[in-house]
Amino acid sequence: MSESDYMTQFCTALAEKASRDPGLPVSNPTSAYWQSEPHELANHQSTQLLSTVDIAIIGSGMTGISSAYHLLQTRPDLRVTILEARSLTSGATGRNGGHCKEDPYDDYEDLKELYGKEGAKKVLRFRLAQLDALVELVGKLGSDAEKLSCLRRVDGLDVFYDQEAFDRVKEKVKNYLEDFPEEKDAWLIHEGDDIDETFGTINAVGCITGPAGAMWPYKLVGAVTTHISNQELYPHLSIETHTPVEKIIKTDDDSNHPFIITTPRGNIKATHIIHCTNAYAAHLLPGLQGKLYPIRGQMTRQVAPGGFPRLGDRRSWILHYDFGYDYVTQVPPLSSSSSTNDIYLGGGFLKALVTGQVSVEDADVGSTQDDLQNPAALANLEHTVEKRLLHGKGTRIVDKWTGVMGFTIDNNPIVGKVPYEISHRAPADGPTEEGREWIAAGFCGNGMVNCWLSGKGIAEMVLNGEHSVRGWFPVDEYACSPERLGRMTLVDRFLEFIKDAV
Repeated sequence: MSESDYMTQFCTALAEKASRDPGLPVSNPTSAYWQSEPHELANHQSTQLLSTVDIAIIGSGMTGISSAYHLLQTRPDLRVTILEARSLTSGATGRNGGHCKEDPYDDYEDLKELYGKEGAKKVLRFRLAQLDALVELVGKLGSDAEKLSCLRRVDGLDVFYDQEAFDRVKEKVKNYLEDFPEEKDAWLIHEGDDIDETFGTINAVGCITGPAGAMWPYKLVGAVTTHISNQELYPHLSIETHTPVEKIIKTDDDSNHPFIITTPRGNIKATHIIHCTNAYAAHLLPGLQGKLYPIRGQMTRQVAPGGFPRLGDRRSWILHYDFGYDYVTQVPPLSSSSSTNDIYLGGGFLKALVTGQVSVEDADVGSTQDDLQNPAALANLEHTVEKRLLHGKGTRIVDKWTGVMGFTIDNNPIVGKVPYEISHRAPADGPTEEGREWIAAGFCGNGMVNCWLSGKGIAEMVLNGEHSVRGWFPVDEYACSPERLGRMTLVDRFLEFIKDAV
């Protein structure tokens, strides 16, 4: 069998796995360090479910909580329920790497090919706006939220250890800055013999620097949840954890509440439903199977030796190799006397996949089993710091966990109205947009530069229609349309993905 035939066969098997119904989240996930101090509402349930609601939000990650927050800022009287299969914010938001980092140059050419120059620019401006929006948010919520969330602006370092990969990205940066000349001082290319000395790396060939953010996402979302749970301000919000949605039924019995949501705790009638379930969205929206699929990621908390520099308040890292990359943040100094030196490091899966260290069934692609670790990825992560960053010898893993990300057929989120072809439930007609399903999911491992404002966008669409957000939101580019989602097969997507990796 030729290498090309083997790769096609391998990608076909991956695509079959990734196209399966993702089901509901497993009940006993690995223990993520970010959630080691559970939020006060982590396991909250009302005594009884609301029988009818204006809006049901499925999922309590950053997108779902953002949707609720923005709905209630405009209409505090709305009857809104948040339904979560496990504990509050226990999915990807509570398991990720702690980055809010956008590399706008990386996929700019791909975005132009998909959407044209103006569409690509709209997508990038939207993603670049997230950090400012989050900083503004914690400013509104107060000093406690700022302290708990550890939200900070940092220098984002994309460090390259492969010359060919670095040469390709340099060209991407130059092409990007041709269309965004106003950002020429923000995104800088560094190379030369002093790279390691300048950036504290080992055997790096070059580096791209630019603005980024870092945070404790679970606690940031927790601070927002605390705010919206204030019954004096928002009397009709209910938060229902450990309440998985088993099924959605379209009914003609109640034109004001055309959807029946079934859960183990009873049924709820809803006017609107917003799907914020990311990797699991295809479970309730069967038309997304093979279009939006899960990939499991491996995360670790590692303790660095005393000599490792404490840069968590100033820097975050992406370490790029010949196969894939790892992502690194560091705990910010809590005070001048703090001795903590924790490093949060994730990645490793692409190298394990491309180099044949795992079989298709054991691969992270298509897996929702965040109750399991990935031994191959862990083996790579165990030595990353000491091999790639100065003064890292002796760094050791003290916590390890997995999380499930949602990826899409074209590597861009899906945000907007859900058509019948996707839900297999006929939408209600009418100029008021009553009785619709909506989605904000599929963030492709880049949730923190998409989720918060996607939640705002979907909230405004529900209340005022898509026209109300066209000035700032990529409505057409992120649309949940069969035309967009049918442009590529999953086999072609995986072949392209692996080709780019090698």
